[in-house]
Amino acid sequence: MDQPGDRNVQIIIVIMGLLLATAAELIYHAGDGVVAGYTHLYYIIIIVSAFYFRYYGVATGVYLAIVHIYADFVVTGSVTADAAFRAGSFIIAGLLSGYLFSTYIREGHVREMLEDSMYRVRAMMVSEGDIVKMRKGGDLPALLTVLAHGELDQRYSAIDALGLLRDPRAIELLVETLQSDAYSGLRWKAAEALARIGPPAVGPLITLLDDSDDDVRWKVAIALGEIGDPRAVTPLIARLSDPDAYVRSRVALALGSIGDPAITGLKNSLSSPDPAIRAAAVTACGVIESDLVIPPLIDALFDPVDMVSLEAAMSLSKIGSTAIPLLLEVIRSVSPDDLRTLMLERGLAEAVIGIFADADSNQRFQLASSLEELADPTLVPFIEELMAGKSE
Repeated sequence: MDQPGDRNVQIIIVIMGLLLATAAELIYHAGDGVVAGYTHLYYIIIIVSAFYFRYYGVATGVYLAIVHIYADFVVTGSVTADAAFRAGSFIIAGLLSGYLFSTYIREGHVREMLEDSMYRVRAMMVSEGDIVKMRKGGDLPALLTVLAHGELDQRYSAIDALGLLRDPRAIELLVETLQSDAYSGLRWKAAEALARIGPPAVGPLITLLDDSDDDVRWKVAIALGEIGDPRAVTPLIARLSDPDAYVRSRVALALGSIGDPAITGLKNSLSSPDPAIRAAAVTACGVIESDLVIPPLIDALFDPVDMVSLEAAMSLSKIGSTAIPLLLEVIRSVSPDDLRTLMLERGLAEAVIGIFADADSNQRFQLASSLEELADPTLVPFIEELMAGKSE
């Protein structure tokens, strides 16, 4: 409900409008004979009156109609059809405005629209320097206003400032931006800001992992990986089965970034019947680079799907020398047929030998001996490379 002071202001606004309209009729219409143009402004007075006082807007329309007809009579000695038409339009405008504001449009909603317009205008006037000052001054409401109502460049800078501010109260609007903004670059910036805010943003980010937009899902995965909170492990493990390959790859990187808390879930994923899940889990293990992932990665070398085997070899290469003793033990213990399948049929000889780049001479010699037992001429260059390393 309006306060008495507010109602008085509204009355003064309408009366001032009516006085200006009366002056216009006396000066332009009755004085100069101008009968059109300025009357379009009357509709603003009528609509404002109806907004404030509902059906009393009709009284405003009637008053303006009477003044207009009177001025026309003073000039012409009669009432012209045009003047009568305009007068009727004023009354109809009052009726329609009063009906709309009374029936369909809440005053609060209209006020919100007006305030939104004002915020938008103010936000458009903000400079880069202003945004820096807002951040340094911790002015969160101002930054949120710029994000909600500013132009693209201003919103981009506001998101950056909100990320640096790390205030959890910005999470809701940042999540909304990440989920639904039309500009992919702005969504990515919102994900970065949420990652900077850290653990308070984990819950809202997890809910977005099920978003229908794959662009949102991979951005969320990266943000969760940067935060590194163990709470994200289980939801991210579930996303290893995402239908989008790029999302799966970002989820794997995120799990790798979280590190040791993700190892158990990743080991379980390596037994999934879906090779895409196994490959993603292998990739994540390679990012972790922990001794704990070496045994499952070596097992994955012998996966029945080539894609998984190749990912396992690449992950073991990232881990490097610490993986060599156990890998060498496994290579020397497997049957010649399994080793031949790994090295030749799948073409992983180069990848496996690459793992031994930092091996000592004895380890290289043992691998070369195992390859010699296969008696395949295609392996000769690799054997020579290993032996050359031994002689050095």
